[in-house]
Amino acid sequence: MPPDRPQATLGVDGVQERQLARLVARVGNRKNVVLELDETGVTLCVWYWPVSDEGERVAPSDLVAHRNSHQFRGPYCLCGFIDDCDPDHYEAAIVVSTRGPNAGEYVACCASSKCGYVVLIEQMHNSPGLPTKRYARRGSDQARPREVVFLDGNDVKPVDVIQRRQDRSNQTHTTFDRLLKLDSFTRPGLTETEFRNFLTKCWGCELIMTRRMFERHDCVGKVGGGGIEVIDLTVLEED
Repeated sequence: MPPDRPQATLGVDGVQERQLARLVARVGNRKNVVLELDETGVTLCVWYWPVSDEGERVAPSDLVAHRNSHQFRGPYCLCGFIDDCDPDHYEAAIVVSTRGPNAGEYVACCASSKCGYVVLIEQMHNSPGLPTKRYARRGSDQARPREVVFLDGNDVKPVDVIQRRQDRSNQTHTTFDRLLKLDSFTRPGLTETEFRNFLTKCWGCELIMTRRMFERHDCVGKVGGGGIEVIDLTVLEED
């Protein structure tokens, strides 16, 4: 769970701490735009929410998978503002809050739990006027970015790992239910929105799979069609 307020960190004096608190407040008070630390490391700028190839906003639960498949990253937290020894920018972690008033919701927060950066991205996802951007896909030969690990305070606590396992368990049931619904005798089928949220296509190898599996998909590019037997499942076998 991300901290509720900025924590005192090494190298932060009184003036800098007040400046940090103002930045944290600006980030938290915005309801229709995600703010991040800009390239100068002293002020904030707009972080653009990614949209899918169909032009729809990527769901908070799919942001990590989208980060793997596209040239896209999460917002920068404020650690670059307070760390004079290492002024590099730090990508925020995208995790599920496990306690407090926003328990069960996706948030973007400081991965080191130091600067107090917290954005309630799940609440912001459907906000009108949210700045968006379509990011280019990663090539099949491009390495995927390193995973952002969330540290709760000074100790490594697998909060997001536990939550991800719970999410994946729930997603397994959801996936199975949707598969059954496609071939159900009673009220069969999915809406177009359900279908798009359920399945996706890798434009590298052109395979279609569930979004749950796409997060772990290791694309090897297109496979040649020569010598591949295509089975027509619409033809009934003869006795």
